[in-house]
Amino acid sequence: MRQHRRALVGLALFMAFSVTVTWAVFATLGRGISGPTTTYSAIFTDVSGLSPGDDVRVAGVRVGRVDAVDLAGTSPKATARVTFRVQREQQLYTNTVAAVTYQNVIGQRYLGLAQGPGEQRKLPDGGIIPEEHTNPSFDISYMLNGFEPLFTQLDPEQVDNLTNAIINAFQGDSGSVLTLTTQASTLSATLAGPDQVLGDLIQNLNELVATLAKQNANLETMLNQSQSLMAELASRRDGLVSSGGSITSTVQRMAEIVGAITPDLTQTIEREPGFLSHGLRDGRQRFAYMAANTPLLMKGLARITQEGSYLNAYACDIDISLWRGLRDWFRAFVVAATPGNGNEVWHSPICR
Repeated sequence: MRQHRRALVGLALFMAFSVTVTWAVFATLGRGISGPTTTYSAIFTDVSGLSPGDDVRVAGVRVGRVDAVDLAGTSPKATARVTFRVQREQQLYTNTVAAVTYQNVIGQRYLGLAQGPGEQRKLPDGGIIPEEHTNPSFDISYMLNGFEPLFTQLDPEQVDNLTNAIINAFQGDSGSVLTLTTQASTLSATLAGPDQVLGDLIQNLNELVATLAKQNANLETMLNQSQSLMAELASRRDGLVSSGGSITSTVQRMAEIVGAITPDLTQTIEREPGFLSHGLRDGRQRFAYMAANTPLLMKGLARITQEGSYLNAYACDIDISLWRGLRDWFRAFVVAATPGNGNEVWHSPICR
């Protein structure tokens, strides 16, 4: 009876612990909103990158989450409806502006809310922010596609020559100034030929600039995130430089080891009759004899050491030397792994 009671108590404790851990994981990953909330919707022309579960922020502070992203209307005037909820004390108004904003440089986005111009009246529960008060998502691939006509017409060799001429000219090479002028003239002649391509490029750039003008807030966020990234890398400059030096030293050491064992390894592979040929043909019987008698030898040594103090053997040092240079590297590795003994390997008292 006592054993059953202990088993039940253990099972109850295990179940309580499992429920607690499961709840903690769910609470961490769920990113729920504390307290009562209010649900709203917003209409966008483009919500690329925004997904259910993403943050809703006011002035950079998380106040809610996105519940759903659905298609509203039919083509060609289809729009996206974003359903989200915020904490009840965060009141939205008829002039509230919603924007899909970059959260970080890896492409995550959040729904940002801010006050806009115009009349300010409370937005009722379940209210909709119209398309006129939303800023769509920005697709960076559209910006790169705008330069496609230029990239397809340029000769890579000409671009390389022009780049090298510019670098040499800035480095004080007077002879490169003439080369720079010649390459610039050649490149200009190449660009001046296809008028249709230049027209397409200008049109694409016009659309690009118009899109960028609408994404001022997103660009500002991207620049701020890039600045933070560069500042973090600058603060870790010493660590990065030291890591680079360590990697270089390790690679050089490995190169020395490979260079030291390469001749012996090559000789082992190329010599006649060769290790494998010797083992498979001439020395086959010898290897078989050794393999058959090794277990008997081990059993005899075991009986001697187990039934009396007739023979005691201690392994104090082991050196591996398949190729020249490998033994020294192995010993240096063991010494480095046991510091604090005057660069010597630690031994047990029996081996000292």
